[in-house]
Amino acid sequence: MINRWLRVLVFVLFSFLTGCFGFGGGDKAADDIEPRFYIVDVDRGNVAAEFAQNRVLRIKPIRIAPHYRTENIVFRIGDNEYQPQAGHLLLTDPQVMFTSQLQRWLAKSGLFSDVITDESQPADLVLEAAVTKLYGDDRAEYPPQAVLEMQFFMSPGDADRSKMLFQTGFRVDASIDETSPQTVVTGWQNALEEILATLEQDLSDYFNKAGTP
Repeated sequence: MINRWLRVLVFVLFSFLTGCFGFGGGDKAADDIEPRFYIVDVDRGNVAAEFAQNRVLRIKPIRIAPHYRTENIVFRIGDNEYQPQAGHLLLTDPQVMFTSQLQRWLAKSGLFSDVITDESQPADLVLEAAVTKLYGDDRAEYPPQAVLEMQFFMSPGDADRSKMLFQTGFRVDASIDETSPQTVVTGWQNALEEILATLEQDLSDYFNKAGTP
């Protein structure tokens, strides 16, 4: 009889201790999924010494491809399979983030007298852009990469918006050490800096060929 009660007591004590450790493990798991926030932030550096005159550019909000229209960092894990990284988020909506980076870069370029986003303000030119690829490549058969692809279209600011003056697109597969949220965001930053520097040069070439100062 005593042995039976002893076995019961040992079982209850073991269950209690297991429960305690289980609660501790639960706390650790909760810590593991604590949200982490990231920003894609690039800087052109110095402001241009000279600015174009009477050439106001309005940037429309950058369109984000529907499957990347999320604040979660996205990994590509198969040919047609993508996986959002729970708990790893862009600090702001990707549309807002990329639009602000584009505006800040071009505002420093000197190619325009002003760069605005306000739809109610008149502009000489309108720039539309789209992010068509935005993911970290985590496929076993490919090296780790942060992929960013963007398209740009510039048209007159007047009523004849159907006239396309300039268009281009870029894709950068930035090499990273491993496919993790931190390295993917760093890769996106490097890719965006490369894209905006090339866009600025292409726009400069366009204006030079068009004969506008």
